[in-house]
Amino acid sequence: MRRVLFLGMIALTVNSCGVLRPKPTSDIEATNAKDLIEQIQTIQPTWNTLDMRGSVTVFQGDTSQRISTSIRIRANELIWVNAAMIVPVGRAKIDKTGVSFYEQIGKTFFEGDFSAIEDALGFSLNYAQIENSLRGVSLFETPNRRVRFAVIKDGYILKSRQGNLRLSKIYDQQFMMIEQLLTFGQKRLVIHYSDYQQMSGQWIPMKIRYEGQSMGETAQLEFEFRKAEINTSIRTPFSIPKSYTRL
Repeated sequence: MRRVLFLGMIALTVNSCGVLRPKPTSDIEATNAKDLIEQIQTIQPTWNTLDMRGSVTVFQGDTSQRISTSIRIRANELIWVNAAMIVPVGRAKIDKTGVSFYEQIGKTFFEGDFSAIEDALGFSLNYAQIENSLRGVSLFETPNRRVRFAVIKDGYILKSRQGNLRLSKIYDQQFMMIEQLLTFGQKRLVIHYSDYQQMSGQWIPMKIRYEGQSMGETAQLEFEFRKAEINTSIRTPFSIPKSYTRL
C-alpha cells in the first residue's frame, strides 16, 4: 500500500514555471479566530482549471528520486498527471470515484477507491480534500466553535478537533496557509506550502511538501512548480493499456 500511496501522491505533484513572485502584502490583522477565518476566505483560489508543470521528488529512507511532472486540474472534477524521466514513466487520474494510474516501466496499473490512501496514511481523504491539498486550502472545514486561535511570529495558528482527529493550521501575515497538520493517534500528515505566485489576482503555492508517518514508516514528497496557467483549455487523455498487470 505504501507504493500505491507514493504513485497516487506523485499523481498530485506539480511544477510551475518562471513568473515573477511578488511578495503578498496586507495591512489587516486578525485578532481572533472569526477574523482570521473571514480573511482566509477572501483569498481562496477560485480558478476553474489549473495547468502546472515541474517536478516531484520522492524520498524513501536515504534515497530520493526526482520526476518531471505535468498536472492538470478541472475544479471539483478531475486531477490528471503525466510523469516522465527523460522517457514517459506513467499517467494518473484522480476523480470523485477514486484513483487510477499506470506505469510504463513495469507495465502495471492500479484502479480503486481512496482506501489505498487511507490504508497507508490512516486518513480517509475524499477527492475535494486531495484537490484542496494542492490549492493550499484546509483539508477539513474549520468549525465555528471550539477553535484555539493564537498569534505567532509572522502569522497565526488555528487548532481544532474532530473526534480523535486533531487539526493544526498555520497561516502567514497575509493569511496564506504555510502548514497544515493532521494527527490521528500515531499517524500524522503534515503539508508545507511556500513560494506563492500570483496569477490573475489568485495566489498559487509553487512548493508543496507532504510528510506522512504511519505504522512507523515515513514518506515524503516535495513538489516544485515552475510553470502554471489558470482558466485555460486543458486536455486530460487517460487509457490503461490492455496488456498491463493490475497491482
